[in-house]
Amino acid sequence: MTNINAGMMRNAIKSAIKNLDVNKEMVNSLNVFPVPDGDTGINMFLTIKSAGNYALAEETTHCGELSQALSKGALMGARGNSGVILSQILRGFYMGIQDFKELDVRAIKRGFESSKEIAYKAVMKPTEGTILSVIRYMAAFAVSNQSKYSDTIEYLEAIYAEGERALEKTPEMLPVLKEAGVVDSGGKGLLVLMRGAIDGLKGEEVQYTAEVVETKTQEVHFDENIKFGYCTEFIIHTDNTDQHDADTLKEELLKFGDSLVCVKVEDIIKVHVHTNHPGKALELALERGYLTGIKSDNMRLQNAEVRRAHEEEQQKKYESLKAQDAGPQKEYGFVAVASGDGIMSVFKDFEVDEIVSGGQTMNPSVEDLTKKIEKINAKTIFVLPNNSNIVLTAQKAAEVSDKNVIVIPTKTIPQGISAMINFDFDLDLEDAIETLNDAIKAVKSGSITYAVRDTTVSGKKINQGDYMGILESEIVSSSDDIYETVLETLKKGIDEDSSIVTLYAGQDVTEVQMEELIEKLENEFDDITIEGLMGNQQVYYYLISIE
Repeated sequence: MTNINAGMMRNAIKSAIKNLDVNKEMVNSLNVFPVPDGDTGINMFLTIKSAGNYALAEETTHCGELSQALSKGALMGARGNSGVILSQILRGFYMGIQDFKELDVRAIKRGFESSKEIAYKAVMKPTEGTILSVIRYMAAFAVSNQSKYSDTIEYLEAIYAEGERALEKTPEMLPVLKEAGVVDSGGKGLLVLMRGAIDGLKGEEVQYTAEVVETKTQEVHFDENIKFGYCTEFIIHTDNTDQHDADTLKEELLKFGDSLVCVKVEDIIKVHVHTNHPGKALELALERGYLTGIKSDNMRLQNAEVRRAHEEEQQKKYESLKAQDAGPQKEYGFVAVASGDGIMSVFKDFEVDEIVSGGQTMNPSVEDLTKKIEKINAKTIFVLPNNSNIVLTAQKAAEVSDKNVIVIPTKTIPQGISAMINFDFDLDLEDAIETLNDAIKAVKSGSITYAVRDTTVSGKKINQGDYMGILESEIVSSSDDIYETVLETLKKGIDEDSSIVTLYAGQDVTEVQMEELIEKLENEFDDITIEGLMGNQQVYYYLISIE
């Protein structure tokens, strides 16, 4: 029979932290629920690191006291939805074992049973298929099977195995996980911690390496419609010890947010909430005491960053395949600057060799362009900057390259696509350059974005948050209605020579929304063919090509 003493427990804590530190990026990669902001692993690591700092500073030989310090540290350092739930699992474990100097199987059973109870109580709307399901299955196993074990480590190994089985079930419980081909990230993080803890209890010096997790599908999940954009956290220090005060705060916060975890322990209240109004949440908190640990992250930007990283990874794979199949030198090659996987796909379909990820908010460097140029085995390489701010950079890249590089000064995505549509690979060089330059003159470029502040343009007032229609670098329309903004922009751009309009929908537009918009526009423009493609670009709701 092996009981767990405080020294073994300290080793378990150290090893658990070490294992999650190595695997936090892997856990991040699984993160699709409640929002795909790619930070579950980091949040859980920061939470357990804070917990460990508190616990390892505690000079005690009593496991219950050590667990109390671990619980307090986790709550004080909890980050994100997953971190706060982890803190409550640890709090529940402490409440179950608080009277035990050493841990036997009876104490372990009580710890897991209490962990499940406290974690579920902390979450306003528990969702199955998450870390909660994993701790629930482990707790149920621990309660049902305690009598079969006398050795604590064997008992923990069996509970861990049940947790692995539960984790594999999470995609069946939560459709968004099944769609993305992943297991729950929080549940995986919990098992990574537990694996490390068990190894530490055994006294094993494990050199952890990051696990490799393969998704079941080739698609990566991105949420295009995050309802509540700010992940907001804070700690309230209050003189009010009444639990009712925390319950009232929960009810008030739920009126303008979700993913709420609100936990009161002694004189502090830890809050995690997803909301569009973090200021309102902080005002409610200030009514109850002073605040520390304030954090508010824009999850829409986090999601965009995850998307950008994915696009870069896909681009690397594309580049690798191109390099493997370089073949003999061809006559013409192309480099284009673009953002959004839909836009990139269009350029690839028109035989662009290399694509540099960039655009309005992320201008590539000379080095970025040069690296792409060097990969192309062609006598002449054309560069399409597709943005007025990138033309000079492209010209500098052409100067430093040893290859024959010609910059076609495309200032918009529609100009770049028009150039490729009209290009004939059989032309001689002089005619090829003329064709490309003629193509960019034959298209009018527009875009629909939003106003970041109140302003006045040409005597017209534009309010913050309004949609703005831009045609050939000039603001020609604004409205709080996107259809009216698009309609007015097209009216300013379409003339007697126009026959085709193409709309490239951005990452904040769904395919259904685009189709509904096109249907309404077709009723306005009988003689114009209107097409739509999912560009998935940032910043712009629509890029517009008028030919």
